[in-house]
Amino acid sequence: MKKGFQEKIVSVLNAQLALTHTDTLKVRYALELLRNEGLKTLILLFVFSFAGFFKEFILCMAIACTVRVFAGGMHMKTNIGCFTLSFIFLYAEIILLPRLAAFPDSVYQVLLLISVLIICGLSPLASYKRPFQGQKRYKLCKKNAILFSLLWCVCLLFFVPDTYLRNCGIWFFNLQAVQMVMTYFYRKVNEERRNSNV
Repeated sequence: MKKGFQEKIVSVLNAQLALTHTDTLKVRYALELLRNEGLKTLILLFVFSFAGFFKEFILCMAIACTVRVFAGGMHMKTNIGCFTLSFIFLYAEIILLPRLAAFPDSVYQVLLLISVLIICGLSPLASYKRPFQGQKRYKLCKKNAILFSLLWCVCLLFFVPDTYLRNCGIWFFNLQAVQMVMTYFYRKVNEERRNSNV
């Protein structure tokens, strides 16, 4: 979505709905997000489909769209950084880790349960671009992160018969938990530094 096209959409909405300044900023942010995420997802879809991992990619993206959106995690400040991090995590979840780490099913189940507990405990971690606008939003994200994490946990354990596909989903949860722990402690350290400098 080009900037000119985005501004036309904002102008039309503004004329129709008389948007406030805050609403206009929200619309611009949503359009920017739609453009960036859409382009990133299409490129990644092409790459992983071409490599023969279409269904694994779709599973990981489905979990990301329902869990990571509400749970939060590591965020990069540039589009290139975001794309690179997404590619690295997806490559690890879909190709690298399921082939390198051949654990028994019981180990995968324990890893999944630990990861889900970590995600439920630490979520939500807001993006620096989208801080929470009050407790209501915070509680909604927390509730949805827990709900979708538990639903996916049940789906992966009982309704995905393909072992490789299931393991990709479990690795998604493992890496999501790891990045949330890293983000949580990174923010804690920064907060302590800021407080000590006051």
